[in-house]
Amino acid sequence: MSTPSDKLRTFCHPDGEKSCGACCGMYNHVDHGRDQTWQRLLERTQAYFESARIDDEESLRAFRRRWEDDAGVKLLTGLPSCPFLGFVDLLSAHEPQVVGCLVHPLQNEGVDGRDCGIYDRFLCDDYLCAAHDVLRREEARLVIDAVPDSYLYGLVITNPRFVRYLLNMVADETGARPTAKVLASPEVVDAAGRCFALFDDWPYRGGDGIFGQVKVAGELDTERRAMPADGLAVAEEPVDVLLVCLGTECETVLQLERARELVRQPLGELIRAVAKVQP
Repeated sequence: MSTPSDKLRTFCHPDGEKSCGACCGMYNHVDHGRDQTWQRLLERTQAYFESARIDDEESLRAFRRRWEDDAGVKLLTGLPSCPFLGFVDLLSAHEPQVVGCLVHPLQNEGVDGRDCGIYDRFLCDDYLCAAHDVLRREEARLVIDAVPDSYLYGLVITNPRFVRYLLNMVADETGARPTAKVLASPEVVDAAGRCFALFDDWPYRGGDGIFGQVKVAGELDTERRAMPADGLAVAEEPVDVLLVCLGTECETVLQLERARELVRQPLGELIRAVAKVQP
């Protein structure tokens, strides 16, 4: 399911080393931390290979009944979470790291079991997330090059406004928007990786902040998250737009200042890296 880097068509499986499972509900869980998510996917994948067969529709439907999340463990209760999301490289020699559809025909010598999942094969084939519309190719390539694993990759690539705001701020400081060549330079990729790493375990993330600037408000209802300075009697700063994308909620001015500083440091490193290699 991976796509060679020079023929990138979708951001789902970009390089064979990582992938995104966000649209299948990977992060739509009250326990959405890295360790909990990885353990859940591992247990589910092992159970799939033990109890289901791609050529046995009843075993697939039984597996779905057993492993589909109920509303009580979801953040957005009306958002589907597909039980067939798992580690597609579980049977490889290395530690599992690539998430994907266990019943996809590309994983099963052309046999398609997606009609037994929460989405049928047609929805799966036709759907592309908002990142495909928002991000330029060179911006998406920066994320792909800078992010090392599936858990972090899914969080960043499905938060395209963070990437866009980040590079807008870099452009404001350096006087020009970074070109594809600049964004591909090792110094810039490394610095961008430190910015994206903020998503991994952001200490000021709200309880539902895994969705970033989108705040859970009901079954499928969402609203924009307020700026973190709202209600704290302090002025907003440009860096606050990045804090919103990180799902930030601060109860005190001190927390807000600490959150800002945590973002300013890698942002400054990225600005300096771009300025160094930019013609």
